[in-house]
Amino acid sequence: MKNRFKTAAGLSLALFMGMSTGASAAQAPVDVDVYQVPMHFTFDGKEYAPPEGQMGFIYEGSTYVPIRFISYSLDKAVKWDADTYTVTISEPKEADKINIKEYKLNTQVYSKSNEKKLDKANLAVSKLNVYKEKISYVFDGVAKNPPEDLPGYIVDGSLYVPIRFFSESVGKTIQWDPETYTVSAVSKKAPEVKVPETPKPEPTAPAVGGGGAVGGGGPVSGGSAKPSFESIKSETEEKLRELQTKSKNDLTSLYNQYKSTQDSSLIAEALSKIAEADATFNQLMNDLSTKLTNNGYDTSIVDTYKGQYEQKKADEEAKAKADNNPN
Repeated sequence: MKNRFKTAAGLSLALFMGMSTGASAAQAPVDVDVYQVPMHFTFDGKEYAPPEGQMGFIYEGSTYVPIRFISYSLDKAVKWDADTYTVTISEPKEADKINIKEYKLNTQVYSKSNEKKLDKANLAVSKLNVYKEKISYVFDGVAKNPPEDLPGYIVDGSLYVPIRFFSESVGKTIQWDPETYTVSAVSKKAPEVKVPETPKPEPTAPAVGGGGAVGGGGPVSGGSAKPSFESIKSETEEKLRELQTKSKNDLTSLYNQYKSTQDSSLIAEALSKIAEADATFNQLMNDLSTKLTNNGYDTSIVDTYKGQYEQKKADEEAKAKADNNPN
């Protein structure tokens, strides 16, 4: 039974980690003293709150927030490379804009917050178990690094970054109200440019006769352009990378808990995470097949992705079993 638990745990962790060794697996978590207070976040006049369980915190005078929360709140696309620990921030593509819009709808605070002066007498230091990591940042193609004393922190599989450095790197002016613990970010407005009106052409009378059909068969202006095969493929691969990163972070966190507690219920939870990943993967493949078919493209790449996915699972399961049954 014990070996079975080890095998399941090993498979759970290895499934999405592949053969690479992530930095988080090599580093040991540490306890840091932080302040976790009910902060308010206002971006361009609208208030947002991080998802449940991802509260921002203050460490040594700097405010840290989840990377996706701050990126999407500032209308930026974000990519995370778990192998190089690099965050890439860029202008969102159409697919990104849909995800950002949905995320902001779910995190926006619609009831007006009562931003009263915070009673600092009730503030208390709390312990937070974190992975302290040196993070590289690329903003719109330009590499920028925060001061050495502002590392990134990985907490329960989520990356937290210093909000002031991040916001100012994407062109936002940050303000901090120490009385109400409110963080505000305002876009730098570009000067208004007036565009002269173009005179409208005089309407002309339609030609009479000639036998030409009216409105039948000509190209329709204003229609959306057909997406290319590469754009559909790239969009899917980006979602697959996001799935891989999320699964890796989730399973790493569970595996670390299992090593310290030997709680067998965590194995079932890890396998449940794998089942969720399988379901998400299958949905992505269904969506890809539909998009390719609707646009007249070959769908054989779907089978290629599925074959790679199943082969990876089989390889990692065999590896996990061999590691835990050396004889």
